[in-house]
Amino acid sequence: MKNVFIGLLIVAAGTGVFFLLRNKKEPAAGNEINKEWIVGKWKVDAGKDSVFNQYRYDFQKDGNILRSLSDSAKADTSFYEWNKKDELVWKEKQNDSTTSVFSVIKLTPDSLQIRSKDSATILFTRLK
Repeated sequence: MKNVFIGLLIVAAGTGVFFLLRNKKEPAAGNEINKEWIVGKWKVDAGKDSVFNQYRYDFQKDGNILRSLSDSAKADTSFYEWNKKDELVWKEKQNDSTTSVFSVIKLTPDSLQIRSKDSATILFTRLK
């Protein structure tokens, strides 16, 4: 009975390691991100009743960000760029010296998760 129990523990541990390694999503070359994946239309995923869910963000190749309400054709424009640390720098005006700097936690073709300097985390999901 003791041998069967030890055998089951070994099988369970092996299975756990297998699934852990199989689902590992970090790139092998380090923490490099594919910056081109940011281009496209996104929405903020901030919970069911959040006002932020109504906004749509269109990140464009030229560094423009068009922000609009989901039911409006009118859009506000802001700007983004990447700094040397691969952080996302968000500006209200293109030549603005006042910026918001975000660390990119995750950037995939379907999701963007960023963190501000005060540790607020924002999750964007791509619109289809």
